[in-house]
Amino acid sequence: MFVQSVTFVVKKEGKEHFENKTKKDVVSMLGRDTCLSSECWFAETKDTCEFVLVSKWKDKKAFQAWLKRPEHLQQHREAHKNKDSRPNIVVEKIKKGYTILE
Repeated sequence: MFVQSVTFVVKKEGKEHFENKTKKDVVSMLGRDTCLSSECWFAETKDTCEFVLVSKWKDKKAFQAWLKRPEHLQQHREAHKNKDSRPNIVVEKIKKGYTILE
């Protein structure tokens, strides 16, 4: 089993955008038969919001396949193309993957 966590610390103005994004990601992950579970945790401070996506997968390759789905790659292409026209709302991104010891 493989566990993936991704933490996004975002500016307050990005709260609604990331709330919608993470809800869609959880649904998308749970739609894969190789995803064992997925949820998003949320915390808020005076200046920032933190979204932590935690998912469990059959193996690392299963997570990587979800990550490489065409719509996800297209979102990244568009974000990169438009990066100069939109303010960056992400303060920090932390990605960690874990393998369950058996």
